[in-house]
Amino acid sequence: MTKHLDQAALDLANHTSASTAAQATQETATAVSPAPTFQATAPDPFDPAQFAASSTVLGGIGVTKEMVTCPVRKPNKQEFVRVHPGAEYQLRAHILELREERETYLVMPAVAAALPGETRTVNLRLTVSRQGAVFLWPVSEPSLDGRETGWGASARAAAVSAETKWVRIIANMPQGAYDVHSAPGALGTPIWPDKPLRDILAVAFGESFIIRDAGHPVVKRLLGLA
Repeated sequence: MTKHLDQAALDLANHTSASTAAQATQETATAVSPAPTFQATAPDPFDPAQFAASSTVLGGIGVTKEMVTCPVRKPNKQEFVRVHPGAEYQLRAHILELREERETYLVMPAVAAALPGETRTVNLRLTVSRQGAVFLWPVSEPSLDGRETGWGASARAAAVSAETKWVRIIANMPQGAYDVHSAPGALGTPIWPDKPLRDILAVAFGESFIIRDAGHPVVKRLLGLA
């Protein structure tokens, strides 16, 4: 009986020893086995997509363009322009232009009435060129009696067309009007200043180029009073 017990104990010890050795071998193998690695694909430094330009007129990452100037002028013959379609960016007003000085003044209606023939009625339209230049285009309005020139009528037609597409105007002297040319290609979407018309007028004219009363030096000069 004792002999059988001793043999059973020996078998159990051998089995336990074998199991422990197998487990140790497995743990050792696990410890020394290298972890799988995954090699990332490096980005192509010459991938054309990363160099593709935006189709918009202006734009920058984290950059805000401040409006410090806003000329009052018509588009020149070499630039394509767009006109803001919103009524909130239009102002029917009187302006006075000193040709030699190349100065344009915004005139109060009461003062304009006292200066017949010196001012003209225009619709100031917010305009941007293909190069991103922002300006106010003084588009001529018909006179109070309804008379107008071919220049004024064609300029108004061009401004309306420029509300939806890029256009260029070129003076046709024999015709006495502007020829309007639409851009054949997609020139992108115009970027407008994030300012109300009140602020744009302040930049375009400032207090120095607004005639509020008959005491303004320009009015006195035109009336021969100074």
